[in-house]
Amino acid sequence: MKTRFQIESLLTAVAMAAPLATNAEPAAALSPEQQEADYRVVAARCGTPAYEKAFFNQSKAAVAAGLVSKNRPPAEVEKTIATLRRSPFVLVAAPADCPAQIKQLDELRSTRSALLKSSRGARKAAAR
Repeated sequence: MKTRFQIESLLTAVAMAAPLATNAEPAAALSPEQQEADYRVVAARCGTPAYEKAFFNQSKAAVAAGLVSKNRPPAEVEKTIATLRRSPFVLVAAPADCPAQIKQLDELRSTRSALLKSSRGARKAAAR
């Protein structure tokens, strides 16, 4: 029992300190790969398994289309994203933060969906 209490206390302390640390860091300082890794972690932490899978597939498509990093090969970007994944407790301190995070991810998904459709249409037109 005592060990469980100590672990819960430690996680609570980390969860309380994490938003301060992540908010102190300006958003512009994050690389596109780090941002994408964070998006994937938030989707896994806050979303359902189906939501996570759909977001992950769209994220991979965005990487392949060059929407995340235009000047690097997609395979290299995927490796970088995999190595940059952070702890979900650092990104989403409490489950109460999830609805706002999911809303942000939904906006990102709709924007990317339009960009991916337009890039596919442009490729098909160029192929003709």
